[in-house]
Amino acid sequence: MGEILNLRRGMVQPGIMAPPGPASADAAAFDPLAPLLADVAMGNERAFARLYELSGSRLLAIARGIVGRNDIAEDVLQDSLLRVWRWAHRFDPSKGTAYAWLVKVVRNRALSATSVLQRREGGLEVLDSETMVLDEPDPADRAMRSEEARRVNGCLANLPANHRRSVTLVYFEGLTHRELAKRLGVQLGTAKSWVRRGLAQMHRCLTGTEAGWRELIAAEYAAGSLQGAARRGFERRRERDARYCRAVDAWEDRLALLTEFLPDNGPAPAHVWSRIEQRLARERIAVRRPLLWQVTSGVLALALALLLLKVLR
Repeated sequence: MGEILNLRRGMVQPGIMAPPGPASADAAAFDPLAPLLADVAMGNERAFARLYELSGSRLLAIARGIVGRNDIAEDVLQDSLLRVWRWAHRFDPSKGTAYAWLVKVVRNRALSATSVLQRREGGLEVLDSETMVLDEPDPADRAMRSEEARRVNGCLANLPANHRRSVTLVYFEGLTHRELAKRLGVQLGTAKSWVRRGLAQMHRCLTGTEAGWRELIAAEYAAGSLQGAARRGFERRRERDARYCRAVDAWEDRLALLTEFLPDNGPAPAHVWSRIEQRLARERIAVRRPLLWQVTSGVLALALALLLLKVLR
């Protein structure tokens, strides 16, 4: 991931926090992972390995923040990357960046894994999402991050403490409103209000406008705080109205940028990639076997037909 961010250096002034406002067209168009994802969609395994090398460490940190265990997070990363291999053709660059799409795949898989895992069991080290937002990153650290990531993080950092903690806990740890209320020791309605107000303030900071109902409900959906019947109702509405789709895409991109501020734990684990390669190899064998049988059957059928023709003559 650090290499991706280095590529952006020529586009921003290192160490300077960009003022809130719309992203420039050039910055928005710069998406170094998109060509790799396009190659993956064509079955290019070298591009897939490069994609893992560049993004695997951050994606693992995202999964670990939600599931709370490193071993389960590695399983989530493996399963997510295999899904990326199979679904790369579904990525649509007009709807957001490749990195945001990868983050969404990993978050969805990690949130599903929590339904069969008791949260935070075993006492293993987990992501401290309540304190990860940096009010004043040091200049060297800022230089390694994209302009847009600094803008979004700056808007989050400027929220009141309760609002900031609520948004980060919901997004990075996948807490429901009820779990958030229990974690913070407040009423359920208060927890819901803090998340919504935090997202509304972020929208104002990033766009200079007040969030309408569509933007606000899309923000809650992207952050994961929209649950139950409200979530299902929004999904039905989104299927009928493309404006809701665009609003969700925009928020998924913004929130994914916050993951650039996750702790850097070094290269993505080599043993996870080794397991991914083994799965790909088994899948290739599984595909070849029926193909070989079809070819063999065809040859036998042709030989039998020729034999029958010879006998009939």
